[in-house]
Amino acid sequence: MVFGWSKKKSGKDEQASATVSSKEIKLDQIDAILSDMKNSKQKQTINNTKPLFSNIQTELNSILKIIDHLSKDNLKVDDIDNQLKVIVTRSKTEIINTILKEAKIQIPQLNTFDDVKRATELTSQALKKIGDVLGKNSRVIHVFAKKYAQDLKDHLAEISTSSASILRLVNNYTKFESDESLIKEKINKIIDVNQTMNDKNAQIPKLKTIRDGFADSVTVLKNQTDSLKSSPQHAEYLEIKNQIEQNKKEENKLGKEIDEEFSKISRPLGKYVYVTSLEKPLKILMEELIQNPAKTITAQNKDSIIVILESCMKGTLSGAVSVKEADKSVEQINGLIQKLDYFLGQKSKLIKKDQDLQSRLGIFDIDSLDELEQKLQKAITDKNDIESKIKKLESDLTQETNQRMKIISELSHDLQSISNTEYVILV
Repeated sequence: MVFGWSKKKSGKDEQASATVSSKEIKLDQIDAILSDMKNSKQKQTINNTKPLFSNIQTELNSILKIIDHLSKDNLKVDDIDNQLKVIVTRSKTEIINTILKEAKIQIPQLNTFDDVKRATELTSQALKKIGDVLGKNSRVIHVFAKKYAQDLKDHLAEISTSSASILRLVNNYTKFESDESLIKEKINKIIDVNQTMNDKNAQIPKLKTIRDGFADSVTVLKNQTDSLKSSPQHAEYLEIKNQIEQNKKEENKLGKEIDEEFSKISRPLGKYVYVTSLEKPLKILMEELIQNPAKTITAQNKDSIIVILESCMKGTLSGAVSVKEADKSVEQINGLIQKLDYFLGQKSKLIKKDQDLQSRLGIFDIDSLDELEQKLQKAITDKNDIESKIKKLESDLTQETNQRMKIISELSHDLQSISNTEYVILV
């Protein structure tokens, strides 16, 4: 059961409107401002709580006097039932012992805010324990010690009111310390952002200088490559390369023609390879001839190829090589033997032409052009990479500038909320 002593608050707190002043400050001045405010609020809190604690001490002394009277009063328990007498006596003893112990506390000297916190904790504990014991024995004291109950209630109400006022003052100062901590965090954030921005602002001119160097290199290298490409030697080089490509097409065309001719005798030649009694070198050559005739036909291999073809023809005539139309196969083999000189001549002619064209490519130093183009491409890539880095840094700076402005605005608002002064923070 709650003993009850709190007084109801009457009326509403009036907040006086104050004119907000404005002041320009630098970021590094805020610590000193906060320190001055903290010292002032500490002194104010200590000074404002002193009379409240003094009042609590006075009220506790008054409660001790009431308890002294209560301890000497037998509460007329001799006239009541023994069982009830035991209960009343026990309650009285518990109340007296607890209150004597708690009300005798001595509030320390209030020289620092830590003293205020210790005193607040001490009085709060005492008030709670006194309230608990009175609440526990509320029915007994209201019935058998009614004349003391009201006095105790009045004094405890005064203590409760003073304690609540002290707690508000302590909480206000504690909130200031919390606000101070948040403000310092924001100051550190601004310092970090400033450092980051300074570093990036220092990087950008250096990167632009490097980029301009690459841009100059691109211009020089492009002029050099353009000059080489516009030279008569380069034009002639390209024409020779074109002729080489055309000659290569002719070689491919001739190769297909040779392959087509050999495909006509692929059946007898393919069967002859299994029944031939030719020596191993000729047999190997014959297998190559079957796989890639255009490549195998050379002036060096001509006689051996004729031997192979004539042997295959004889095998076909004798029946050793079994084909459906032996006469036709023999005719095709014989026709191919007669075309060998033509094929070899055409092949030799195209090879010689390719060699002549290749030898003329020396008119232009293509390696120098390739090297210049590689350098040009690298310079362009390096220039683009640097430009990307610059754009990234500039984008970061825009974001960080906005972030800094937001934190500065919050910081200005926070300072105003604890000082009633509008601070314009110069960064």
